[in-house]
Amino acid sequence: MEKRGPPPRRTRRLNVSFSDGKAEHSGTSSNFSLKGIFIRTRKAFNPGTSLKMVLEVNEHQKIDFTGVVVWATRTGIMDFKNGMGIKITSISQAYEDFVKELS
Repeated sequence: MEKRGPPPRRTRRLNVSFSDGKAEHSGTSSNFSLKGIFIRTRKAFNPGTSLKMVLEVNEHQKIDFTGVVVWATRTGIMDFKNGMGIKITSISQAYEDFVKELS
């Protein structure tokens, strides 16, 4: 019987900017999968919020993608223990290739 579980996650710390269409914020990636990303940030949005994001792979490569906040954690302190889990709604070939290269 095939083992089920969450998709494999890959860790890499990169800058991520994101916007809900009203304001732009930034954070740091914590882990990636083909279907999602966790972003550590001082500004975690509520579940259900749609976001446009830009992942800065390096100074020459940036990957645009969109997603929806699935869950958020807030410690009550403005630090990077706060964050949000994002379900990616548009997976570009560049994002897919990036995640596969992390394996």
